[in-house]
Amino acid sequence: MSPRGIALVLALVGGLGYLGLSYLLFEMPQSATAAEDCGFLPDEFVSAGQLTYERGQAWWISFRRKEEIFSVLSVATAFGFIGFALATGRRNGAGATTGAALGGGVLAVSALCVSCLAPVLSVVGLGLAGSLLAGVPKWLIFLNTLLLTGWGTLYLSGRRKTACELPAPRVAKA
Repeated sequence: MSPRGIALVLALVGGLGYLGLSYLLFEMPQSATAAEDCGFLPDEFVSAGQLTYERGQAWWISFRRKEEIFSVLSVATAFGFIGFALATGRRNGAGATTGAALGGGVLAVSALCVSCLAPVLSVVGLGLAGSLLAGVPKWLIFLNTLLLTGWGTLYLSGRRKTACELPAPRVAKA
C-alpha cells in the first residue's frame, strides 16, 4: 500500500475512532450546570433533572455546539500524518521518521486536551496539558495541526539523500 493510502486509512481510523469514543463515553448531564458545560441551554434542562432529548440526540447536539468536528479533524489529520511518516520511514531514516511520528502524536494529544473527551480520558499528563491549552479554540488547534502536518508531509516527501557517493579510491598498480 502506498504511503498516501496508509495515511488515509489511519486518518479514517483516527477520526471514526474519536467519533465512536465520543458517543460511547457521552454521559447525560445530571444538573443544569453540567448541561451548560455540555453546550445545552438552560431551557433544555427540565426541572425533573433531565434533558428534553434522548441520549443519541443529546450527544449530537452537544457535539455540534461544542464544535467537536474540529477535534475529529485534528485527530484524523494527526493519525494520517503518523501513518505517512511511518510508511516513508525506510526512505527517510529512523531519526526523521521517529521525530515525525512523535510530533504527530503530540498534535493528537493536543487535540484531545481541548476536546470533550479530556475529562473522561484524564491521565496525569493529559490533565496538565489540558490546563495549559485551556481557552484555546478548537479551530485553532485544528489549524495548527493542519499546518504542522502539511509542512511535515512536504518535508518527508522531498527528503532524499543529499550527498553523492564518492567514487572508490583508485589503487595504484605496481
